[in-house]
Amino acid sequence: MPEKFFKLIVLLIVFNLPSYSYAESFKVVFLNPGHPEENSTGSFWGNVTRFMDAASKDLDVELVTIYAYRNHILMKSLVEEIAAHNPNYVVLVNEKGIALNIIKELAAQKIASFMLLNSFSEQDIALLTAKEKQFFIGSVIPNNYRAGAKLFSGLVQRYHSLDNNLSAESDVNLLVLRGDYTTPASIERAQGLADALTKTEGVLVVDNTVANWSKEQAYQKVKGILQHSRVDIIWTANDAMAFGAKKAVLESKVEYPIVIGGINWDVDDLHYPIDLSYGGHVVLGAKSLVMLNDMHNNLLPLDKRHQVIDIFTSSSDNYYQEFTERLSHGQLDYYDFSKFSNTAESPLTFTVKNLAKSFSTQSTQ
Repeated sequence: MPEKFFKLIVLLIVFNLPSYSYAESFKVVFLNPGHPEENSTGSFWGNVTRFMDAASKDLDVELVTIYAYRNHILMKSLVEEIAAHNPNYVVLVNEKGIALNIIKELAAQKIASFMLLNSFSEQDIALLTAKEKQFFIGSVIPNNYRAGAKLFSGLVQRYHSLDNNLSAESDVNLLVLRGDYTTPASIERAQGLADALTKTEGVLVVDNTVANWSKEQAYQKVKGILQHSRVDIIWTANDAMAFGAKKAVLESKVEYPIVIGGINWDVDDLHYPIDLSYGGHVVLGAKSLVMLNDMHNNLLPLDKRHQVIDIFTSSSDNYYQEFTERLSHGQLDYYDFSKFSNTAESPLTFTVKNLAKSFSTQSTQ
């Protein structure tokens, strides 16, 4: 066989082989706005990193996490430290609305940014130049609006299931504890609550205030409010504030039931148990790595690179107990996040329910 013809055959075979090999490992820096361990704002942000660590192993991603300790001034100063790691991508959270400037600084160094949990309004994005927009490559955001509405409806239902000896005509007194004034998650959860409230008769808002995601601030505010107002339901934008509210209720020794709920699935506080929590979005850091892996391998279409996911699930759901037990015992290797990637033969849809189906062979050995 002539040598040229042989080479041609080899080239044809190579270029027509199915594309089962993917790009080499890449590096991601996650700028975590919270603390690595549980603190007054809860354990949520440390758990986000734990899920991302588990996903990074499944996807062969080099992950570096830098913590800002709920200090948005510190967050602004960490761009130089991020760049020193020479990452392919940076995962950011738009805490207190400061991520836009960080994207601009990273874009100037040709580093791509991916938004997690809190992203931008159209007005914010319009402030990016065309070049900067090229480096804002994707986002995954939970449907916080739906979470706020779901929590309100669940608390009202829980309250009406109690034997509280109240007349059906009596107003239900609602106390609202929002996270902060600027973070998109706080604004969207509160809007979901507000819209659900307009569709519900017989609920009276006795106070609507901000407690900065803090257990201690929520405790102080609820303790004061209970001195002059009856409260039947306390809606809080995260579980840490719900725990603070429960502590205040217990110390105030009110003689009627108060139903308390929050968001995050941090409901395992034995001292101050709450009635209801909506969560599951703690796994979206892992989802961000799945999406980045698919983008890095050119397997995620442009119209799938910015996603809003209605992932919030009630703590009364069947999957909650197993999920939180695995998290509390550090058994996240149980999950196989590669099964959600488009590199898998039959990718799973990213839901809390499907996490239970994704168990790795390593965990069963």
